[in-house]
Amino acid sequence: MFETIVLFFMTGTGNSYQVAAWFAEKAAALGVEVQMQQIKRANLSLEPKRSTLCVFAFPTHGFTAPWLLLKQILCLPRGKGTAAAILPLRAGTRIKGISFPGMEGTAGYLAACLLLWKGYRVKGVLGIDMPSNWTAVHWGLSKENTEFIIAAAEPKVKHFANVILNRQVYFDGIVPFLIGLWLAPISVMYLLLGQLMLSKLFFASDKCISCRKCAKLCPKQAIIMAGSNRKRPYWTYSCDSCMACMNYCPYGAVEVSPIIGILFYFIGTIPISTYILSHFVPLPLSWLPISWSGIIQYIYILISVFLAYRLLHTALGWRFFSMFLSKLSHTRYFRRYHAPNINVKDFILSYEVAVDTKNELMYDNRNNK
Repeated sequence: MFETIVLFFMTGTGNSYQVAAWFAEKAAALGVEVQMQQIKRANLSLEPKRSTLCVFAFPTHGFTAPWLLLKQILCLPRGKGTAAAILPLRAGTRIKGISFPGMEGTAGYLAACLLLWKGYRVKGVLGIDMPSNWTAVHWGLSKENTEFIIAAAEPKVKHFANVILNRQVYFDGIVPFLIGLWLAPISVMYLLLGQLMLSKLFFASDKCISCRKCAKLCPKQAIIMAGSNRKRPYWTYSCDSCMACMNYCPYGAVEVSPIIGILFYFIGTIPISTYILSHFVPLPLSWLPISWSGIIQYIYILISVFLAYRLLHTALGWRFFSMFLSKLSHTRYFRRYHAPNINVKDFILSYEVAVDTKNELMYDNRNNK
């Protein structure tokens, strides 16, 4: 039996925390010391020992592991044979009584490869379906569907925990991994560009009262409060789309606009690389091992979207404009989601912020109906 279990979780709406808590519950029942750490901007702390088990619970982004997790694994000290187990979360859904599993792709085994490279002994990988929290695209699942998915996930996690804690191995998700390899181009594009663009689709509507809850909750500190008269949240390129800001805003003020997405699409598809290469770089560059056209276009997209978003944020300071954009947003009418039976106070200490009262970080009752 392991002497210490260190549970690392990356969470925005509580799903990964819930999975980590189930594992911790099983470990505590066996008399094992449990430590829980949130995967956030600061480096994780760990003293590698063969008597220690590290468990990683995190969401799947773009059919692979998110940047934040990959970075934190690379920042860990050398494993020296420390055991590790990996629990990538998948976006499970249920419609009309029919459950649809998520797909973790390469998330679990990519993390496993990095841990092996760092000197850790990977004991197991298991994808877990938890209620999809991507309310930027769809409404939050109903209470009935949420409870059904969670009820199916809990025994699966605890069985996995029992196997790993008894020093056995448990590897699952080979088929999703193979599909993830086939979808690798999508995953790469998501990590390099898609994730960055998604962060710029968020905006604060006219409901925002500048309470700073979203900025305080962000584990990557990717939200800053900006504005000349009234401070409003501004999403930087560091955003990992964990959905904490949207789903925990007490006023339902954080929204996503498809109009912004359309604007960024037209800006980003301007063939600036072709213009630059044809007018300023007349020499043929086909012999180079890299695509200068792609690099130039990538840099252009990042700069142009950054400038466009700055202008948009300034325009949102005009209340009429923010109200108009909000009326056209599909998310204005969506039910929000966060893991039931999990209060943000359960993992708020990991964010290093203070919370005054329980009601401060709860939904407006109208958003829960």
